[in-house]
Amino acid sequence: MTSVTERKIFASDEDFIICNISEADRSDYVELHRQLNGEASLYLNPISKDMMWEQLLDNADSVFSLFTRKGDYCGSIELQQPNSNTPEIGIDLLEEKRNQGIAPKAVRLFARRVYEIRKVDYFLIRISSNNHHSKHVFEKMGAVKIGEEETDFSRFVEKFRKTAEEDGQDLEKFRHLFEESDDEAVSCYSLDPNTFLREV
Repeated sequence: MTSVTERKIFASDEDFIICNISEADRSDYVELHRQLNGEASLYLNPISKDMMWEQLLDNADSVFSLFTRKGDYCGSIELQQPNSNTPEIGIDLLEEKRNQGIAPKAVRLFARRVYEIRKVDYFLIRISSNNHHSKHVFEKMGAVKIGEEETDFSRFVEKFRKTAEEDGQDLEKFRHLFEESDDEAVSCYSLDPNTFLREV
């Protein structure tokens, strides 16, 4: 098995190594998505798991694996809309790697490297409005809240409610389906390059 240091490294510092995702990361990435989405993850579904993985590898230039210097897998970093002047950075960590200060350090390292390759106006970071810890962490890092948006799921729920009401349906019998994500929104933050460039 190839060690992390033998792979093509996208970015690294004294704490972390970031590499483009590869076949070697499959079991770690699937476990990450099991932790995030439960057993319903499409990466665990026998029908879709191989197709989902192949699609992911096809986008390996925008999906990255995060490791400690010792080679321990921490999670995944994605660069969405990479050709935009405001590309979005997303990060997901394994449960045992959360709340250790990893996310802001990794995002800073990743954003610096992306900015070296191509200048951007700012990086967009979306955080669930209910995730107060992450919002606090990124605000401390210098990210500035620029707005809020509904999630796709909350828009679907609202449309479903309207349709059900128009049809005279009793909404109470559907409430259990929507409780977890009820009224959830996403807070949008901008991370200005100056906030991480000056910390070199």
